[in-house]
Amino acid sequence: MMSNPLSNLDFSELKLDLLTLKAIEELLNYTESLIDPATPEAIASLHDLKKQIFQLKNQKNKLGSQMIPAGQSDLRQAFHAHRKEAKKISGTCSYLLLFYAAECGLKSIYLRRNNLSKTDKIQNQALLSKDGHNLDRWIKELKISANQVGATPHFHLANGGSSLDIQKAHQVWRYGVKIKVEDEKKLVEWLENICNYIKENINR
Repeated sequence: MMSNPLSNLDFSELKLDLLTLKAIEELLNYTESLIDPATPEAIASLHDLKKQIFQLKNQKNKLGSQMIPAGQSDLRQAFHAHRKEAKKISGTCSYLLLFYAAECGLKSIYLRRNNLSKTDKIQNQALLSKDGHNLDRWIKELKISANQVGATPHFHLANGGSSLDIQKAHQVWRYGVKIKVEDEKKLVEWLENICNYIKENINR
């Protein structure tokens, strides 16, 4: 019986990038559609290769999604730097810096209050992966009342549409998408309130 050359293939040795892995996966899927169902050994070998590709893709995705850990002092310095630069300019660039200043400041306070050295020590990593830019979530985690910073605003795009959550604000400012003027004003005022709160509490 002729040995099956597919059984000796090991893609992990090749150090393939994610795009190449996806291309190989598509090729294997196409090859599978051409194989005679009466050749179970060939199909089994192909499935083993597809499993290899699937596992390698998952590894690449996990490595690509890993965030660089930041410490309390890093975030504190970033808060002051972003806020300082935001005051030097105007418009969407200023608002974007203000958003990131608020995010860094809140995270710095969170680390200090929870006696954590860096963000990778946070047990609930959804706070970073899912809600990293969700300032409302961080405010709730820190138990900051609306009396101190105001109610979390929602906003609409200038061209209409449904109400959007605060975590989308950095996206529209980053990409230059226009927000309704009155909504944008409320967003900026709220971010200023948060930054004022952070300035008073970041070292406490």
